[in-house]
Amino acid sequence: MKKFKINFEGNLLLDLLIAVFLSHIYYKITFIETIEKEFSLISQIRASNVTSTSFFVESPTNTIIALIFGINDIDIFKIVVYIITLFSLTLIVFNIQFLERYSTLFLFGGWLATVSWFIGYVDAVSVLLIVLISKFTLENQNSFYKLSLLFLALSVNHNAIAFAIFLIILFLTKNKYKFSIYSFIGILIGNLIVRFYLDYIGFSGRGRLRFVFNQNVLQDSISFLSENLLIVLWSGFLGVSIMFFWISNFIKWMEVRSIFISLLICLFFTSLGLDTSRVFSILLVPVLIYLLNLINKEKLIDVKTNIAYSLSVLSHFIIGIFYVYGNVYTSSPMNNKETFYNFIVRIVNSLMSNIWN
Repeated sequence: MKKFKINFEGNLLLDLLIAVFLSHIYYKITFIETIEKEFSLISQIRASNVTSTSFFVESPTNTIIALIFGINDIDIFKIVVYIITLFSLTLIVFNIQFLERYSTLFLFGGWLATVSWFIGYVDAVSVLLIVLISKFTLENQNSFYKLSLLFLALSVNHNAIAFAIFLIILFLTKNKYKFSIYSFIGILIGNLIVRFYLDYIGFSGRGRLRFVFNQNVLQDSISFLSENLLIVLWSGFLGVSIMFFWISNFIKWMEVRSIFISLLICLFFTSLGLDTSRVFSILLVPVLIYLLNLINKEKLIDVKTNIAYSLSVLSHFIIGIFYVYGNVYTSSPMNNKETFYNFIVRIVNSLMSNIWN
């Protein structure tokens, strides 16, 4: 209770309000365009006739939850997916409080735009698990069970992201031996669970790895990244971008080197997919956390906290959002027939129809 009170008196309430404001008002949250297709997979599994061939089937979190709770209506499915996103966002905010006075800056990274614009994918859960893994690793709690279970959950949620995060954090953590063993066991078991799940439901489509090596996919994705490299970098860091390069002048070269190696790994894995900024912003989460944690502990820049916030927040709103997703976007690339806000209005009107009439 005392720990919660301390957190609450810190940045927790401010961070929660900022997270809701940025996601719901500034970014304007959207459902993915293929959410109906993802919902149809539930009926296919129940009928033992899986015809979906897209590799989103390899990320079964939303599908499994819908199957467990017996969801048969697309509107209910959308509400559940939204609640999962909102709950994940709340837990993310709660678990970044160890960054203390720099926790709020984490919310101005590109990951929040991704989570807001792609409701229906498992991105919010991915970010939550990455935050937990990053926090757990930075606190040097290399427990076999916790680290393995977190990577297992991340692998089941999104196996490609899990492997990339493993390599990224490997270069950031000091205890590389224990981290590599514990996390790899979790990744291995998680992939076996996903493989068993796909065989059980009779999935016969192409996986993520096979998709990368389809004709022109690799060429197109690398071209997108090469032609829009600065925009991609901005999309991942957003408001933290200017501070990232400014702070590099105040920390030790060994720390800077580890951060830049991890950043290059993020870009490498980003070049393997067509949804460029979406992948990059998620992979960048442990780098942002590591950087902010380093800044929080670095005495040389204690007096420059206000400058860091001023640079980050002002640049975030003045420059705005630039996002590479096949093309360069300044707002969500998801354009559904019914917006999230119209969906909420329709649901509320339906529930209150007998009262308001």
